[in-house]
Amino acid sequence: MDAARDLRLDPNKEYIVYEFWSKTLIGTFKKTFVTRPLNPYDCDIYSIVEKQDRPVLISTSRHIRQMAFDIKDLAYDGGQRMLRGVSRAVAGDPYELRIYIPEGFSGKRVELSEGLAATMKTNGNLLTVDYKSSTGKDVEWKVFF
Repeated sequence: MDAARDLRLDPNKEYIVYEFWSKTLIGTFKKTFVTRPLNPYDCDIYSIVEKQDRPVLISTSRHIRQMAFDIKDLAYDGGQRMLRGVSRAVAGDPYELRIYIPEGFSGKRVELSEGLAATMKTNGNLLTVDYKSSTGKDVEWKVFF
């Protein structure tokens, strides 16, 4: 796909690609993006986010619209090297934040509201943060790098 023509993206910027169903960080691209071959009746859903010189939330596990319905607030604090946000929760449903971490960063710790506990796992440039809320209350989270 051509970034400018097919996706209406700036061809001079670099983007991160994550595929929802396979839970795979595809990588980064500039100008063109090649999708993987699919079998009949299969589909891919890509999250495409502009690459930054800091960690970037690229997907969540909540919905195929990837962050459109569940992320209520999102910001990065460079002084604290912290990505923070507010996610809508579904009682008893596991939830995963998927964060792209560029070179020079690594996940140090995560803090969640309501005394919730999370697990962090890094695979290359992908950091996943998993937790489950027992209520449907919004969850405030902070990931430190």
